[in-house]
Amino acid sequence: MKPRAPTPAAGVIAALERELRSCVRGEVVFDPMSCGLHATDASHYQMMPVCVATPRDEADCIAAVTTAGRLGVPVTPRGGGTSLSGQTFGPGLVLDVSKYMNRVLEVNADQRWARVQPGVIRDLLNAELAPHRLYFAPDPATGNRATIGGMIGNNASGTRSIVYGKTIDHVLSCRVVLADGTEMELEPTDGDQWRQRSAGGSRAAEIYRGVGEVIARNHDEILARYPKVMRRVSGYNLDEFVDGAGYTGPIGGRNLDSHRVWNLSHLIVGSEGTLACVLEAKLRLVPLPAATALAIVHFDEEIASLRRLPEILAHPVSAVELLDELVIRESLINAATEQLATFFEGQPKAVLIVEVFGDDAADAQRRIEAVVADLKSKGIGYAWLIRTNKQGQADVWSVRKLGLGLISNVPGPVKGQAFVEDACVPVEVLAEYIERLQRVCRELDVPTTMYAHASVGVIHFRPRLDLHLSADRAKMVAIANRAFEMVCQYGGVFAGEHGDGLVRGEFIPRYYGAQLYDAFRQIKSVFDPGNVMNPGKIVDTPSMTSHLRYGDAYRPAAISTLFHYREQGGFQPAIEQCNGVGACRKLDAGTMCPSFMATRDEEASTRGRANGLRLAMSGQLGDGALASDRMKQVLELCLACKACRTECPNAVDMARLKSEVLQMHHDRHGAPLGYRLIGDMPQMARWLAGPLAPLVNFVARLPGYGWLLEKLAGIDRRRAMPPFATRTLGQLLRARHAEGHSVLVPGETKTASPRPRVVLFDDTYANYLEPHVGLSAVELLEGCGYEVILARAGCCQRPRLSKGLVRQAKRDGTKTMQKLDVYARQGLPIVCLEPSCASALADDLPDLIDDVELGRRVAGCVTMIDVFLDREVAAGRIAPLTAVAKAFVLHGHCHQKAEFGTTAIHGHFARLAGTTCIEADSGCCGMAGSFGYEHFELSLAIGGQRLFPAVRSAVAEGRTVIACGISCRHQLRDALGVEAKHWVEVMQAGLETP
Repeated sequence: MKPRAPTPAAGVIAALERELRSCVRGEVVFDPMSCGLHATDASHYQMMPVCVATPRDEADCIAAVTTAGRLGVPVTPRGGGTSLSGQTFGPGLVLDVSKYMNRVLEVNADQRWARVQPGVIRDLLNAELAPHRLYFAPDPATGNRATIGGMIGNNASGTRSIVYGKTIDHVLSCRVVLADGTEMELEPTDGDQWRQRSAGGSRAAEIYRGVGEVIARNHDEILARYPKVMRRVSGYNLDEFVDGAGYTGPIGGRNLDSHRVWNLSHLIVGSEGTLACVLEAKLRLVPLPAATALAIVHFDEEIASLRRLPEILAHPVSAVELLDELVIRESLINAATEQLATFFEGQPKAVLIVEVFGDDAADAQRRIEAVVADLKSKGIGYAWLIRTNKQGQADVWSVRKLGLGLISNVPGPVKGQAFVEDACVPVEVLAEYIERLQRVCRELDVPTTMYAHASVGVIHFRPRLDLHLSADRAKMVAIANRAFEMVCQYGGVFAGEHGDGLVRGEFIPRYYGAQLYDAFRQIKSVFDPGNVMNPGKIVDTPSMTSHLRYGDAYRPAAISTLFHYREQGGFQPAIEQCNGVGACRKLDAGTMCPSFMATRDEEASTRGRANGLRLAMSGQLGDGALASDRMKQVLELCLACKACRTECPNAVDMARLKSEVLQMHHDRHGAPLGYRLIGDMPQMARWLAGPLAPLVNFVARLPGYGWLLEKLAGIDRRRAMPPFATRTLGQLLRARHAEGHSVLVPGETKTASPRPRVVLFDDTYANYLEPHVGLSAVELLEGCGYEVILARAGCCQRPRLSKGLVRQAKRDGTKTMQKLDVYARQGLPIVCLEPSCASALADDLPDLIDDVELGRRVAGCVTMIDVFLDREVAAGRIAPLTAVAKAFVLHGHCHQKAEFGTTAIHGHFARLAGTTCIEADSGCCGMAGSFGYEHFELSLAIGGQRLFPAVRSAVAEGRTVIACGISCRHQLRDALGVEAKHWVEVMQAGLETP
């Protein structure tokens, strides 16, 4: 079989577009930006497709595959796009099943199986199965965004494969469509059934007959050449059809009588989409463990931890996972994990996370204590932390699952690269193999890191290289070849979990030999004679240095920017910080990425936006793409929530990148009127609030005002504009002054006071829109014994930053920071009420302004008011605060959660007996400053996912709703009619002050 030219001709592309648009009801896109967003995954490869189709259902899938197959256009099925080996993109049609084909079709709890579409996410499936006390066991680290179709294509496994094996052990049957449109149900068949299905002239008969002949011709070679390690995800699974071939241990459904029942779906598993497109799968389910317990075993040396594995595995453990020194260090400083990484003692060079199952919690604890006692007696490790509670174990696993992101979060272009990370060798020789591989890397002056599945001999070993450099790419090839040779010597396999793809496909002929490689070609030809399905993967794979994301042709332009991107080392590294791991595609927890959670469009994910920026920056989308309308379209659904700063393991700050690139768009096309109105709102508010407010608010309520504002400024007419205050904060404080209270403003002098001073950043909202919040803050601080100084420093520039008016923000933000520096030089705390203001002052402006030291000084003094008072209570300087009610629900503002956390608020309530505050698992409210005014429907969809139901439930329980962000409060008022309170409105000073 000769591989076809990978890129379709122009005439074919035109025919493909015409026919797909007529037969596929889902989205079909051909523009370079949309295609570019699907040109990569979590690997270091890239291949631009000619189009992307998002099928709405099975009929769309069949129509798209059949059309492409008839025209000879390559088809690549794609789920979450989290592959580390470069399997999920191709030069023709990418078929993204993740958006719509995500239904659980049927669950049979009694017989323990489920029938699902390929776009179902593994963790969401298990959440649906949880009431039945069942789950789909393979558990890759990307389980909260990995689709079942992707797991089947890659034969995924995960942390507990020592117990559960791989995906192949849990797939009962598959329904697929072939490139010619043939639909097949691939299910277990005995000998007689196989012979019956092999008879006749149908395509199905050809496949049954062809596969049987390949197996028969290569029986002895399959028996001799397939490795005996369980974690093999390489080539096609021909060993499933030969008794005694490959791994035959007691895992999953495998047994020595497997030849009596053959299941063609086992060829689809691990085939990386090269044989057929999965339409539906029937999965075997297993009971949830009754209880689990963990021990975190600490070591002073990495190799020493691996040498003791056989002794640890002598116990009935369910997982043993390695974290090395780099992963440990990054977990302690990374915003996504630092609150979770509380299970380290001292400064270990490595830890092994050891898990056991138990019949109940007491049994699990007894088992893990027995393991630890044995390890202590043998001198294995120097510390042994035990975690038996669910949250403690969840924190440990969260850190482990973010391991990939943590090792690539190091600033700069040198990253831990995935190309030898997937090797599997017998556990008995694992330490020796890793030690030799480290020596190879040291000889080439290449630092390394490693983590993952020690229990099954799959250590994700990552040499740290800069693949922008040809010298480092040459080192990659040299290391890969040396590693491959060692793996073969040890009886292992080069692809133990992440598959072949582009990174390891070239090693398949060398590993399996000419006869079996030809057998793989024959299998491919039987299913896909036109070489349409994901060509160039498994067979006829190009060199591992072809199609590199950062190859010789990669030419990023030198871009002049306003932000400095000091943490990342510049604009280019800030964009390239995204490695494609896709943590932004999760749907069931956290905040990132709100617009993706609501739309499930790759374009709306942080990864999609970062890929678009990278392609534009490097000229791959044509001249001027960075400042184009299409780039603006990709960015405008970013809510600038900053959740990616903390929830993304690579800490991609898409909000900052969005601001920068919108400014580039404004420079070329001009800033829209609506953007300028929002950006200048703080300046206008000074004149519109107060005496003019009644007239301004009256006009805003007139019929036709909303229509006019929508036409002129793009603000949705269905949104009610927040009214300006008739009495500003300054007026309220002057009235309060007449009653004997005093608040200092800049320039005032006053006799020395014994009270400590605190600076209140009087933001635009507290001054001119909700001055009662500012007044509550002043009263709270004074009640706690502080002398309050109003900052009067101007705007934090958040409105301008959110609309890409960065040049003005830099000019006026520098003045704001200089005014605040007067207090910072005195060491005075600068407390904020609005989280978005606090994040601008503590994070964005310090990177935007040119004076580095000025930014550091001010940022070091800025904090949220709840955080400041929590520290003061903890230090014993003030008495614990009291609350005006007994039951609260907290919705954390996105910037608050990203930059400061909500721990301080919970700390205040925890000190009050009989008072409870629960935090809604609410994600983003969807308002995000002006976003909700411009994207009304999407804004409500985002809030409606988790926040609105949580608030309705809490209000029904009689809880007072706390939301520190003015946008969040407005969203709840508009959508639910709920009047949420700022935290300062529900707190009072303690009865005693020290």
